[in-house]
Amino acid sequence: MIKVLIVDDEPKLREGLRSLIPWEDEGYTVVATAANGFEALEKYNTFAPKLVVADIRMPGMDGLELITELRRQNAKCHVLILSGYADFEYAKRAISNRIDGYLLKPVDEDELISYLREMRVTIGQEEMLSVLQNVVDENSREVWLRGLLQPGPGDISPLEAADKLNLQGASEVVLLKLLKPAKGEDGKEERVRNELERHWQPEEAEFFSLPPYAGLLLKAPLKDTAARTALWQELNRVISREGLDFYAASGGAAAGPELIAASFTAAKGLLEHAFFGRREILSGGFMEHWAEAAVEPAEEQGEPGDSERDEEMELLLAVETGSTEILPPLVKQIISKLVEARHDEAYIKDNLIRMISSTIARLEAANPEVRTLISGNISPASEVYNSFYLIDIHQMVADYLEHLARQLNSGGRGDEIKRITDLIQRRYNENLKLGMLAQIFNYNSAYLGKMFKNQIGEHFNTYLDKVRIEKAKQFLAQGMKVYEVAERVGYMNADYFNAKFRKYVGVSPSAFRKEQ
Repeated sequence: MIKVLIVDDEPKLREGLRSLIPWEDEGYTVVATAANGFEALEKYNTFAPKLVVADIRMPGMDGLELITELRRQNAKCHVLILSGYADFEYAKRAISNRIDGYLLKPVDEDELISYLREMRVTIGQEEMLSVLQNVVDENSREVWLRGLLQPGPGDISPLEAADKLNLQGASEVVLLKLLKPAKGEDGKEERVRNELERHWQPEEAEFFSLPPYAGLLLKAPLKDTAARTALWQELNRVISREGLDFYAASGGAAAGPELIAASFTAAKGLLEHAFFGRREILSGGFMEHWAEAAVEPAEEQGEPGDSERDEEMELLLAVETGSTEILPPLVKQIISKLVEARHDEAYIKDNLIRMISSTIARLEAANPEVRTLISGNISPASEVYNSFYLIDIHQMVADYLEHLARQLNSGGRGDEIKRITDLIQRRYNENLKLGMLAQIFNYNSAYLGKMFKNQIGEHFNTYLDKVRIEKAKQFLAQGMKVYEVAERVGYMNADYFNAKFRKYVGVSPSAFRKEQ
């Protein structure tokens, strides 16, 4: 991205240019804004933008004076000036200072975009020439580093580059990705990169910046886990001063210069999956941690005939019955299946927030009093969306649901069979299964079935059917149609509902309704 500095004493115009123009779509990024020439010079020295968009008339140092000073400093940047109609003659004086163009206020978006596209080509050509010039210059540190990390056709050999950088023996690449700061925090990333470059001595490591990455080429590989942890902590001390988070990964030891590119590529691959890893280590991509949880042991699967577990239904029932101990592994199971399906970070976050919202809505639908109980619980949505690690999100969601479950069951949970019968009375229309409840209460399905039969005097499915049929009789008495009643009480097949109704009532649902 080409860095841009916007200079204008009118705040609305500054922010308008910053927000209304699709800078990134055109290959640019606005790194800073300034209200006058003095502030612009300071920002220029900090960010070194390739393009300065400046107003002509400003208090203190105006646009022409700013351009004159930039050229005096031999600043290698392109300039677009803004002027009102009354300043037209005044604006033409800027041509002698090698500006790229001027725009009349109010700025025409299409005209500005046209300038941006032309300059992007020009800047691209300049950068290419600059790279070629650096290749000629054997003392260019950046060229030698790029030749080691991302060698291309025609580059000098890794051995020559290593000699210029005083690399002897094995080395290792540690790659960083600074996570984006909040809006209005311009300059943090740039300051961190500058500090990292100053922090390590050339004899220890070579700092490099290959956006969106930064990194260290260590002149001796990390010996063990303790060394990796110590380096992460050192990086964290530097980066956390600016309040930024980051991903970090090491690519493994490179026995010789020709293997440094492989170390860089390995570290880059790990960073691509860092969201699935954990913080405080030089690594990333612990997707196997989630993949293991997605595999269900045979004894933990549902009843015979179930094609798959309905984890979201189990989650709802666990919260409703206060079964807090099952919630963390159940949330992990849900996340793991999303990871196993190779969904990305945004999809996973959206899915988890939807799942929480759905659980709350279904709790309220079965018991309107729930709204009052949970009104004080702030949704973790904001924290989830702002989190950089899936392992942290798992903890947030599990903690929220555990707290919710405790609130809903603050009066005591009672024995398991009583909780199951209460649940059936509330959720007779759901796809309740004994195997699902066995998962929630951590019982073997057959053993829980025996417990239920011994205490209630009927099998689980029989009890469930009877509750459904009693509810169906109430709905039929109200004049509801048979197929509507079937769906209302949890039977998706009307013929199956008819057979069940005849079994327990002795007549068909239609005949029963006529008798009312």
